[in-house]
Amino acid sequence: MSPPPGQFIDALDSPQLLVDLDILDANLDRMRASLRDRPVVLRVHFKSLKCGGLARYLAGRGVRHFLCAKLNEAEVLADAGIRDIFVANQIVGSSKLRRLADLAGRAELCVCVDDPENVDQMSRAALDRGVTIGVLIEVDVGMGRCGVDPGEPALALAQRVRASPGLRFVGLQGYDGHLQLLPDSTERKSRAIDAIQRLVATRGLIEQAGMPVKVVTGAGTGTGEWVGAQEGVTEIQPGSFLLMDCAYHAVRPEFGCALSVLSTVISRRPLTLPSPPDGGGEGRVRGWYVLDAGSKAISKDFGLPTVKNRPADEVVKLSEEHTRVDSDDLTIRVGSRVEIIPAHCCATMNLHRNCIAVRQGQVEATWPIEASGRHD
Repeated sequence: MSPPPGQFIDALDSPQLLVDLDILDANLDRMRASLRDRPVVLRVHFKSLKCGGLARYLAGRGVRHFLCAKLNEAEVLADAGIRDIFVANQIVGSSKLRRLADLAGRAELCVCVDDPENVDQMSRAALDRGVTIGVLIEVDVGMGRCGVDPGEPALALAQRVRASPGLRFVGLQGYDGHLQLLPDSTERKSRAIDAIQRLVATRGLIEQAGMPVKVVTGAGTGTGEWVGAQEGVTEIQPGSFLLMDCAYHAVRPEFGCALSVLSTVISRRPLTLPSPPDGGGEGRVRGWYVLDAGSKAISKDFGLPTVKNRPADEVVKLSEEHTRVDSDDLTIRVGSRVEIIPAHCCATMNLHRNCIAVRQGQVEATWPIEASGRHD
């Protein structure tokens, strides 16, 4: 049963995923302010959110453009009433292509390609359903994952798309995911600008061949403001800036951490340390406490989480159902409530089936996370 609006979070069962809407609102306002004088679209990445209720909430605050990593996420967005959807990935296989074509009948849909055969198969699926699918050529700007090389290979594939019935060539994507968490901001900025300039040069080559390029998109939370300032870029696609996590917060501290996992202290182990060698003062009491949320509730793929509002406490281990936290402040008691800030917001959202939206420590709404735990 969902908790009623107005209930204080201390009364919730744990572990429970929380989204602080006041912090999320401030993060959205901050990103918009940074782009205010730039002619770029803010396209929010849904892979970080996975929640239709959260998409509807953002749409209510004026967010109209979304992208996602998986077909199931695009379907959740369409079910939430979102109409401008970009699948920033390759969709391969007859069953998925049929779903993609069906979705193109419900939304203004674009998708990435990097392979001629995939273009041909997508064209047939679109013709079978009588729809048109927008297509962006994915260009590898240094990440070494999907995409064709900049320049002539991208031009050749764009020409293949243009010649394919049922498809509409829209533009180019070049995602610099390998740069997002670089700790040195000077290096991150320099490499991000170098990467996007390869994409913009490819745009010029395609336009010289007589093909309009409507969209040039890329970047993320760690590079979006620099990439968005480059001439020839039409949009950026950050997602984590809304929820944030302790890994991203280390490189973008101006964005607050809206996502946390409410946990309960289920055990504590105080240890009395010896008095200082000079004999002055008393021995310190320190030790550890254990929480009821472990790796099944808090992703550790980007490292260990942190404890909200207890900066001196150190998370030292996550097992499946437990988190051990070392602390010099063992005044905390069994039954105390603690919020954990994960190191990876996207993967943590994927571990939960619902989240509770809160303001000022009170429940505002409970939303299912419809795209969590799915890989289709």
